[in-house]
Amino acid sequence: MSNLSQRVLVALLGIPLVVSATTYGSWPLFLFVILVQGLLLYEWQQLSLALQSRPFLPTLILCVVGIDLAVFFSFDSSFLNLAYGAFLLMLLIEVFRDLRQPLRNLGISALFLVYVAVPLALWTQFGSLQVSERYGAIGPLTTLLVATWICDSAAYFIGRTMGRHKLYAAASPNKTIEGAMAGLLFSGLVLPVMSWCGWAEPSWHDFVILPLIVGVAGQLGDLLESLMKREAQVKDTSQLLPGHGGLLDRFDSLLLSSPLFFLYLRLVQV
Repeated sequence: MSNLSQRVLVALLGIPLVVSATTYGSWPLFLFVILVQGLLLYEWQQLSLALQSRPFLPTLILCVVGIDLAVFFSFDSSFLNLAYGAFLLMLLIEVFRDLRQPLRNLGISALFLVYVAVPLALWTQFGSLQVSERYGAIGPLTTLLVATWICDSAAYFIGRTMGRHKLYAAASPNKTIEGAMAGLLFSGLVLPVMSWCGWAEPSWHDFVILPLIVGVAGQLGDLLESLMKREAQVKDTSQLLPGHGGLLDRFDSLLLSSPLFFLYLRLVQV
């Protein structure tokens, strides 16, 4: 089976699962987020080992659980205290470990919390935002996912067929300016199509902000993850998704775009 066929097959199987969880929300979405975080933590551990770092997983997992519960229960302070206490315990344990590389271990652990755990935990709060009319029945989170997938697909196919100018060869030699512009353009078509079909009533600024977050911040997230893999000297973060590489390779754009989109929706309620 060709690489393209594998990519299409994984997409056909995976997209309905993701959309079902994000559209339904509540506990199914919460459990889905935990599953994704667990798989991403496995890949993060592999990257860490490639960089000769060994984060202390028990306390890191406890931090993630505390963050997830705190966000899911509307930023409950008791669960935030759990996450903070686990992080303090992580600091103390690092003093007594034989590895003698606390800056590297703690830095990689803290980056996972901020870069991976928190953005995904915020997914469980998208349903609480008062934007049901603007984003219709599918909601803002699923809209973000659809726009991201369209952006990635347009950038991939247009870049392969029409790309002539390298976007940022130091991070990814295959990405082109033409592909990036196509991703930005096509992600901007999602809300107009939804509006035209009567599925949503976006505000005028939604038509501008969503494609900017997806087409700019999302693609920068892709480049950032590519730089991380280059530093670790690995091609993919894992082989969990045939044709796609690792799960981090598929969620890299969303790790930057999700918190930005959430913040935008919190600040702009009309």
